[in-house]
Amino acid sequence: MIKRRIVISIGVVLFICLIFGVSYPIILNNLIVDEEPVQSDVVIVPEGEEFVRASKAAELLNEGYSHSGKIIVSPITETNIEGYKEFGVEPEQIIPETEATSTYENAVTTLEMMNEEGFGSAIIVSSDYHMLRTKMIYERINREYDFDLTYVAAYHLVDGEFVPWYEAGTGIKEAAKSEFWKYWGYLLGLYYFFNL
Repeated sequence: MIKRRIVISIGVVLFICLIFGVSYPIILNNLIVDEEPVQSDVVIVPEGEEFVRASKAAELLNEGYSHSGKIIVSPITETNIEGYKEFGVEPEQIIPETEATSTYENAVTTLEMMNEEGFGSAIIVSSDYHMLRTKMIYERINREYDFDLTYVAAYHLVDGEFVPWYEAGTGIKEAAKSEFWKYWGYLLGLYYFFNL
């Protein structure tokens, strides 16, 4: 009886290792979700203190992709607001959200804000390596609203050129690799219990 339990336990551990081992390259190779931007009511940025997101959001705003001329920044901080100003976004163009501490909370609060503002469509902008998980959670929360959402990736500036995460510096690559575990956490709904 004890031998059987040990064999079953080893089998379960090996199966879990196999699932993670097989899914690791698949998830990392599909982190970037980058759709063509379309005219939308607002641009939403789930922030992460990376000016690359502010740069892309400002570009879309300046090119007229936001009908309202507004960006919802979640969360807005004293640090990242400077990035938006640097890229030509006026403070009155920012609809601030100040409470979110995770991508899940970004999605919940910004879609609720969209609803309150009467918006029906949005472009979601985040770092390229963050887009797969961002799209997953926004689509889940969007089931309550049925907004038209478009997902546009922000790439990383290296030597004056925008490049994907796997061509960026070590810090970006490490952040991207950590998305594997966060993606699984979101897949399993662990964001209800942990700040992922």
